[in-house]
Amino acid sequence: MVDTGATLSVIPEKLSEELKIIATDKDVVETDAGLLEIKKGVEIITINGKEAIQNIIISDIVDKDLIGVTILEIMALKIDPIKQKLIERKILLYKILKIRK
Repeated sequence: MVDTGATLSVIPEKLSEELKIIATDKDVVETDAGLLEIKKGVEIITINGKEAIQNIIISDIVDKDLIGVTILEIMALKIDPIKQKLIERKILLYKILKIRK
């Protein structure tokens, strides 16, 4: 599931065990349910043939894989809501604004 309202990517703890993803850190995050302590790991994520090393949250609460905005930005992907697919986009490095007087 892709969630453009989520910053980071999340996988269920059970899947992290199957994939042998080791929790390398812990942190406290704010959720609708309040503050939660979470585990974090690092993994190579592959989407549509693109790969990136990404920090991921390992959750004992979430039961679905969740792709957050950070990985979409890193991989230059965006959501096509009509086709319900991730598609490539151009990366905007910077934009120079000219101010007229």
